[in-house]
Amino acid sequence: MNRHAIAAVVLLALAGLTFIQYRLLVIGVKLEKQRFDQRADAALRAVADSLNTPGELSEALIAKLKVTETPRNDWSFLTNAVDSMLSRELQRRGVSAKFTAVFTDKFEAQIILADPDFKKENFTYGRYKVPLGNYIIGSCHCETLLHLDINNLFTYLLGELDYLVVPSLLCLLTILTGLLLLINTLRKEQKLNAIKNDFINNLTHELNTPAFSISLSSKLAKENLEKGDTLKAVQFLQIIENENKKLKTHIEKVLELASLESARYELRKADTDVHGLIAEVVADFRPQVDSREGRLEISLPAEKNVLPLDTTHFKNVLQNLLDNALKYSLGKPEIEIRTSSADGQFRLTVTDRGIGISPEHQRQVFQKFFRVTGGNLHKVKGFGLGLNYVQQIVKAHGGKVGLESAPGEGTKVTVILPV
Repeated sequence: MNRHAIAAVVLLALAGLTFIQYRLLVIGVKLEKQRFDQRADAALRAVADSLNTPGELSEALIAKLKVTETPRNDWSFLTNAVDSMLSRELQRRGVSAKFTAVFTDKFEAQIILADPDFKKENFTYGRYKVPLGNYIIGSCHCETLLHLDINNLFTYLLGELDYLVVPSLLCLLTILTGLLLLINTLRKEQKLNAIKNDFINNLTHELNTPAFSISLSSKLAKENLEKGDTLKAVQFLQIIENENKKLKTHIEKVLELASLESARYELRKADTDVHGLIAEVVADFRPQVDSREGRLEISLPAEKNVLPLDTTHFKNVLQNLLDNALKYSLGKPEIEIRTSSADGQFRLTVTDRGIGISPEHQRQVFQKFFRVTGGNLHKVKGFGLGLNYVQQIVKAHGGKVGLESAPGEGTKVTVILPV
């Protein structure tokens, strides 16, 4: 079973679990409502029995029932007393919900007495009601109902089930988060595998080319030595030496990056004249720029240019930046190197007028093995290690790397180091 099938099965299982939890929650709400109905009915009956007993409160209610045209505000003491009785009876039964109480006739057509916050359009009749007893009926010669309505009953019932709802939601969210992280990890892993395969193919090709040249040149050198033609043999030996250097460079790039990831790796820092190092690297690259009729300018006004650096690695950083600027300038290359120092920082910028990098790839170019493909880029050789190596080295020196680029306009890489 492949990863996508496993992810689909897990998603289906999660959907099934969510449905089961939902059904259990619905059942729980229904059971809680049954319990609530019993408690609310019991509380209403208890209040109705109290009102049906002769006393000050029942006499006041009878007086109100006989004189229904009296303004409701004149009887606020009566509604407050009934509310207190209802609240006390509900709390005795474990119910703390907010409620509204209303007295109506038996047809629920006339509102006789209601709470001050009563709103007819929001009130639900008939859900919880109880008729008043014979004492009230005989005294006022009317049949009266006491209604109770709970504000946001469903929310209240859910609150009563929070010991089930909250853990269920937390478990579902945890499972869902874990699943999303797993899918994201699988996608990254799949992408990394593709990038690694591309890297292996590139590395195999890059190593195979000098290896083939060395093999052929050694064979030809041997033949020429046997013929006594030492001049041609020396030429082939020179080719072997050059190809061996290429081979060594490729291997060193991979080994250097691997060594940086070791926890025991330590930079060998020494006070270094960065401007001198730049001039040394530029001298090596200028012939390549001149051969393509390009331009390589340097501007080094930074005053604080002596920094504690690992000279070998930082020289490789400069070489990688110039190599990228050269490789991705498809016509006549135009490259500028500038330095500046301010606010305790040393800045080095390498700018080219090359093909540039699209916005969606600008963050990815610092990832190991990542290479931008498409267009004419298939002609550009590399392993996708250059900028990752640059970032690792600069970070190891306590600095940071920034990149600005636009397709067709070129790229500017900025290295910032603490002075």
